[in-house]
Amino acid sequence: FETGKIGRQAAGSVRLTRGDTVLYATAARDKDPKEHIDFCPLSVEHQERFSSVGLTSGAFNKRDGRPAEHEILTCRLIDRPLRPLIADGWRHETQLLSWVLSYDGLRSCDPLAITASAASLWISDVPLLKPVAAAQVGYIDEQFVLNPTIEQMESSSLNLVVAGTKDAVLMIEGAADFLPEKVMMDAVTFGHEAIKILCEGIEELGNVVGKVKNYSTLPPPIEGLQERVDELMTEKVDAMYRMTGDKAAQSAEMSMLSKYVVETLEPEFPEKALAIKSCYKDLLCRRMFEMAKTTGTRCDGRALNEVRRIDIEAGLLPRVHGSALFTRGETQAIATATLGDSGMKQKLDKITGMEAKRFYLQYTFPPSCVGETGRVGAPGRREVGHGNLAERSLLPTLPSEEEFPYSIRVESLITESHGSSSMASVCGGSLALMDAGVPIKKPVAGIAMGMLLGDKGGVSDENAVIVSDILGTEDALGTMDFKVAGDRDGITAFQLDIKCEGLTLETMAKALEQARQGRLHILDEMEKVLDNPRSDLPPTVPKMRIFSINEDSIGKVIGPGGKQIRAVIEDFELTNMDVQEDGTIQISGMSSEKLKAAEEFVNNLVAGGGGG
Repeated sequence: FETGKIGRQAAGSVRLTRGDTVLYATAARDKDPKEHIDFCPLSVEHQERFSSVGLTSGAFNKRDGRPAEHEILTCRLIDRPLRPLIADGWRHETQLLSWVLSYDGLRSCDPLAITASAASLWISDVPLLKPVAAAQVGYIDEQFVLNPTIEQMESSSLNLVVAGTKDAVLMIEGAADFLPEKVMMDAVTFGHEAIKILCEGIEELGNVVGKVKNYSTLPPPIEGLQERVDELMTEKVDAMYRMTGDKAAQSAEMSMLSKYVVETLEPEFPEKALAIKSCYKDLLCRRMFEMAKTTGTRCDGRALNEVRRIDIEAGLLPRVHGSALFTRGETQAIATATLGDSGMKQKLDKITGMEAKRFYLQYTFPPSCVGETGRVGAPGRREVGHGNLAERSLLPTLPSEEEFPYSIRVESLITESHGSSSMASVCGGSLALMDAGVPIKKPVAGIAMGMLLGDKGGVSDENAVIVSDILGTEDALGTMDFKVAGDRDGITAFQLDIKCEGLTLETMAKALEQARQGRLHILDEMEKVLDNPRSDLPPTVPKMRIFSINEDSIGKVIGPGGKQIRAVIEDFELTNMDVQEDGTIQISGMSSEKLKAAEEFVNNLVAGGGGG
């Protein structure tokens, strides 16, 4: 870590170097706090500059433009562990920016981006409570590897990014190849040991060059306000939680009580509406925890480990290759699977080179799914993140390209939402793949776990209450969102976010075991509808043939300006024809006879040899 030479006008700036990889990160904040907001206005941007590997952008104007999907995912990785550790009440517009300036191509930059941004924030005057750092963990030949190389990751059955303080874990993002819960716990512990060392280094850096933290603009607690809110509203909040109605009824009651407490107490505490609402929210959190702790029931009447009712319909869309409607309580997703040839692969331009993804999942969360109106169009950051999590959950169960040469696209359209639509996308996506006849290895399901704490200001303790299949209300008022996906034997993906100062490993182990039980229940429900992939592909799926020619003859098949390949596609009514550099040809179309005739034509065309 270096500071003091570059970016001296930012509140904090750091240049982080590892080998020949260099990142530059800054933290900046507005001079004055924003009025009339009740959240921390933090924004994060990250850019992998093509110049870092001696390239230029493929865009028309040759300028690095808006963030690509993988950069958005890195922004989320930076944001998630840092936001909960900024002092409560901080209302200055705060921005974290980071750039990859030089890249040696050896390892992922994601943990570096988190750590560099955290270091720049720590040495600034923004009141970050503790230093934060991140590490990547791989699992090769039953051994954990810290910050593995990209080459090592090709043989790793785990890709884990963990972030935290020296005391506890704050964020986990990972994908695995059906690994058991015990291995996951050991991996997090292994990564956290490295984080402790980094946090000590960042703390030392702050002691030398850090600015004095600015607590002067944090609003002080208003004497007697929380006590008045508790006195006025405790019985009413308890009665609301005992309603155990649907989302609409409980939301309406919660809003009505919010208006009531403001109207009642504002004459006593003038111009303090935001503070009154904050105290009301604090009461909601504490009473939700107390109810769960003392009675073992939740605000919708369920037991702590109970999963909501599940309804499933497979094959509901007649012309789609594979489809499923997955409903869990008031969360619902329509998932579809589409199969195509290699031309359907998703192409991503990255500093590591052009990546062609054979499988990708796209998640859409329209405002109508929560009964609202709003912007519709390009996916937001949340949609990108949720889609990526569901995609990583399903990836390990897919057959290899050699076994099943199709490119696969899964879409998840959220039609209702009240908690964990990303995990509904995993369940619906798995069912849609099976409905399409994709020979997946095993069905995969996902579940979201929550945690309720009496005191959101500390680290999770033995009083923490773990709840299965969280509601949107429990997500908003609780302190943990822990999503876990996998089959009966192991985990394929997991994501942890925390709103307190950290999660102990003991609490995490408890949550993982409760998640396993819930996952098994969901898989039982899924298998009642579809327990194996369909034996045949739908008639609407293009047929495919793969064959090879001599590399010297590729020019003959393509023809001048692509004339010959276009003629073959047109004459034999092909969907697509893809010629690889090694002479492998993939052709697809709806008629098996015309595919066979096209293959014969190409073989006859190149029979004489030569490049043409």
